[in-house]
Parts: sequence; C-alpha cells; structure tokens
Amino acid sequence: MTTDNRKHLDIAIIQPPGWAVQNPSLGQALLKSYLTENGFSVKNFDLNILLYSIRSGVYLDAWELSNGYYTWGSASYVNKMYDFYSNEILGFIYTVLSFRPKVIGMSVHWSSVIPARLLAQKFKQYSPDTKIVFGGPQVAYYTQGWKALLERGEIDAVVFGEGEESLKCYLESLNSSHNKPIKGVAYSGFKRDIIDGGARELIRSLDSIPFADFSDFDLNLYAGHNVIPTYFSRGCINRCCYCTENKFFPHFRNRTAQRLFDEVVHQLSLYPKTEYFRLHDSISNGNIKELESFCDLLMDNRVKIRFNLENAVIRKEMDGRLYKKLKRAGCTLIGYGLETPSKTLLKHVGKTACLDADFEKVVSDGARNKMTIGINMMFGLPGEKDEDFQEQILFIKKLKKFRKRIIINPALNFCYFPEGCEAHSNPEKFHVDLTNGELYWESMDGRNNFVERLAKFEKFCAAADRLGYKNLFGVTENANRNALLGQYYFLKKDYNQALDYLLKSFDLEIKTMELARDIIKLYAEAHRDPDEAYNNVNSFIASENTNSGHWLNSVNSRQELDGFILGRSISSSMERLNKFIEGRRGHQTAKLRWSLPGLKEYAKQVIFRLLGRTSGVIDDKYVILTQSMKDIDNKIEAALGRYDE
Repeated sequence: MTTDNRKHLDIAIIQPPGWAVQNPSLGQALLKSYLTENGFSVKNFDLNILLYSIRSGVYLDAWELSNGYYTWGSASYVNKMYDFYSNEILGFIYTVLSFRPKVIGMSVHWSSVIPARLLAQKFKQYSPDTKIVFGGPQVAYYTQGWKALLERGEIDAVVFGEGEESLKCYLESLNSSHNKPIKGVAYSGFKRDIIDGGARELIRSLDSIPFADFSDFDLNLYAGHNVIPTYFSRGCINRCCYCTENKFFPHFRNRTAQRLFDEVVHQLSLYPKTEYFRLHDSISNGNIKELESFCDLLMDNRVKIRFNLENAVIRKEMDGRLYKKLKRAGCTLIGYGLETPSKTLLKHVGKTACLDADFEKVVSDGARNKMTIGINMMFGLPGEKDEDFQEQILFIKKLKKFRKRIIINPALNFCYFPEGCEAHSNPEKFHVDLTNGELYWESMDGRNNFVERLAKFEKFCAAADRLGYKNLFGVTENANRNALLGQYYFLKKDYNQALDYLLKSFDLEIKTMELARDIIKLYAEAHRDPDEAYNNVNSFIASENTNSGHWLNSVNSRQELDGFILGRSISSSMERLNKFIEGRRGHQTAKLRWSLPGLKEYAKQVIFRLLGRTSGVIDDKYVILTQSMKDIDNKIEAALGRYDE
C-alpha cells in the first residue's frame, strides 16, 4: 500500500456525485480502455459511489430519482452535503491528487454539474497546474453553459459529444506550445482566450473501440451487485422533438453481434461472478438482425448470462418468435419508450420507428413469454388532446391481465424540452411557448401547461396503481410537487398561490436556502405580513448561515490539505464512517418492517451477515476498512513529502 510505485497519471477520470449507482460508469470504463490503448496512463475514481455507500441522515434519499431538481439541482443542498461529508471528500481529493494527474476529467449531466463544479474548484485550489476537463451532455456543443465555465476559469477544457478520440487529441496537445484548434474540444488558450475546435466526426465503427475496462472500480460497492454495463449502439433511429440524443450522436451506429458477444465473454473471464449485463444505449433493438445474431451466439456457445434491453423501440419485429429466442438467450427485461399509444401524436413528435407495430400485441407477447416489460409514458406531448390521454388509460386497462409482468415508468418531468432538442430550437413548429423555460412551457393556446401535465401524471399513476401495476418509482405523485407548483405560479406572477405552495414545500419536502429565500421574497411580492411561517423560514436561513462552512471550506490550499490529512485520526475516521452506516441501516430497517416482503428481505440480510456474506448489499465493514486503507495511503504520501514531486 505504499506510494513508491505510483506513476504520474496523464488523466484521472472522476464520477462526481449524482444519481447513477446501479453499476460503474460505462463511459469512464470505455475512456480508460481507449486512452490506455493509445499509450496514456489513466485511472478511474468514483466519489458518487463512496457517498452513496455511507449515505445517512437527511441525505439518505438524495439518490432517489424522484427527488429531481431539489437535490442535485440545488447549489445550497449540494454545498451542505459536501460540508456534511467533508472529511470523506477531502480524503478522496487527496487520493486523486496523490497520483499526480496532469488532467482531471469529469462527465457531467444536469444532476451532477453542480457537484462537479464544486469539485473542480477544490482541485484548482490544491493543484492549480492540473487541467480540469468536463464532458457529457451538460456541456455538449449545442449548449451554452460550457463557454461561461471556460471564461470564468472554472475548468480548462470541454470535450463535446463522443469523447474517446477528442480526449486523446487533447492529451496529446498538452505537449505542444501552440494554440491549435482540436476537433471536438474547446479549451482555454495561453491568453485565456477560447480555442474552439468545433464538432468532431463520429467514430465510424464502434467495433474498433476496445472493451470497457472496469479494473479501477470496486464492483462490490454498487447497488446492482455483480452487474456489468455494456452497449449495443450509440445514437437513435427516431427523431423525437423532445430528445437531444441525435444532437449528441447525430447518426445511429450498431456494434456487431460478434463484438458484443466477444465483450461478454471477455468480461466474464475477468468477473466470473457477473450475474447480469445491462445494455446502456438509447436504442437496444435498433438493429434486429444483429440482436438475433447475438442471441444465437450466446445459445450456440452455451454462454449463460442474463441481460436486458434497457431502452427499446416498440416495433413489429418484437413478436413471439423473437421473444422466445431472447428468453432462451438470457434476456429478462425489455424497457419500451412508448410515451403514448397515440400513433398520430407519435408521428407528430418524431417517434416514427414504431408506427407499423401493434403496441398491445408487442407488449402482451412479451409478457406471455415471461419477459418483464417496462413501459415509459410521457404526459403533455405537443399536440396532445384529452382523448390522447384517455387512450393512455385505456391502453393499460387492456393489458391488465399481464400487469404482474409489466412495470409502468411514468416520466417524472412529464414532457420537457431541454436545450438542444428540436422543440427547443424550433418551438413554433410544435406550437409551444418556452417563455417560462424548458419545464414550464405552454402550448400557444395555453391549454397544455405544467399544471395540466402534472394532473395527467397523477391521474395516470393513480389509475395504474388501482389496476395493480408496479410503478418504477413507487410514487403516485411527483416528489417535491409543492416546490414545483410554487415555482410555476411564481413564473405566472400569481404570488399568493406561489407562496402557499412554497410554504407547503418548506414544511413537507426538501428544505434548501434557495427555497427559503424565494419564500421571503414572495412575502413582499404577495403583500403578506410576516407571520409564524415567515419567522420559521427566517430562523432556518439564520441557522444555515451560522452552520455553513466547516472543513471543506476552510481547507483552501495544498499545504492546508496536507496538514488536514496528517492531522486526522484513522480511528476517528472509522468511527465517523460507522456512524453514517449505522444511521442508514436503522432507516432501512424502519422502512422494511412495515411489509412481509420487507421483513423477509431484512431477515435474509441479517443471516447473510452472520455467515460473513452479502446478498447484493455491501458489507458495512468492507466500506469502512477500504476507506481506512485509503486514509493510510494518503498519510504515507503526505508524511513522505512525495506529494510535491
């Protein structure tokens, strides 16, 4: 565990906190294999899974998708979380820097951009010469935010879209003294000017990309125990007006069945305990011929695995014959992005690959063949009429007898138009008004608005619940609905309604400084006199201001970080980790004891612990000991003074 054999890394790639905890990052693993093959030294790190493993207290549910904008989208919430986990985050930062990387890269989406920016700030404080690079959908070429990040000096470069070749070229450029444009990259030049290389052409053959390298990840930590992510394709065969996939990957490309099969065999040789392969792509069945060939290869070679088609298109080829083959090959779940059973509406929004399919037959055939079928539903698509919504309800009623095989996935944001999608770029074509933003848009006639979409979402969830369907998120109403409605009415300048909803949110949902400040402003806008609720919000603001800024904000230089690492007790660190884990376990026990399945699951966990095993749940001692060994490594690094080499 000493540092003598450590090398200077060309790049450290970090998963910042956010949502993905089912398995390690496929993108990071692919970048590592590609860059390593091209002669660079690369190491992957995952702060997200560390914090998830020790989640506790008010942050226990932070990784729940249904919490939406009001966890990772709130700067005050993330700041407070970082402060809560400051010891662990500072230790993580020191671990990364102990490898002396020339570049630190992070892939960011909307739920991780605030955590990533805070991390970038700390890395810049401790190691100013290390380049910080962002990639991912939040800084794609079609977005505007990446320019501001470069101009403010928060980061040094942005990689657009498909990252393998672009990142390789950027790393190669660091040895040059010239400010030359790099395709697929924008970076800060010597005079802090932005050198924009524009978009890069896509890699022609996905088969040319080496197999994903998961060697830096501890697969025991992830919620999807013994699960390996892989992919069949990049891009999409549809052109949905609300989706940015075709901006990120302009063309659909498919790996051959042989290549995917070879990777499965390769990963099984490295990780023989793998129980499941998750296909992480936008369209898992975009090429039916290759999909069938993949099944044939698995069966002909007697390779027994389980896998899913996480994102599939409902299409006529998905019939009983193909389902039987998929089932024999090991496929257990297919997720269909149906959105609506209205073909007129689907054609209008650009989801055309499914129009020749009998939706009810495709789903029922899958259920009859003992597949788990996921059905995504959206609400308030542009052009949607009341009869279209009624058709959604009728659709799930017709399939009621298959409900034990069907999982309903109602879109928590209903329908929204992020930057880069066609409806955002050309709202007039779809008769939408984006004045109030991508989430709170309205149809030109005002009938399709956020309140109407929320009402449809809740009616649909309630109907599905009555019919006995499993709901992917287990909710019949949107988490933080009061905060969402409060923001909507604020934008509509109905300040009294906005204030009423935000006060409910403050009492019942996630408290943030942004929410509290909005409430105080609304008292003035609504001409409402201060009352007890007002005083409670003000007390919260005062308390937050008093308690903000502990270790994370007080350790602001490399020397201070060295001192912190050397001064921290390993035993106190272990005790702190144990408190986090104990707090989490107590919460889980309370949640589980209310149902018979919960009691059975909890009993199983206890038995496996007594046997020294895990049942898909990380052993708490393992987390504590692993982190303690990393703390010891960091202390050796600091004590030997090798950090400055």
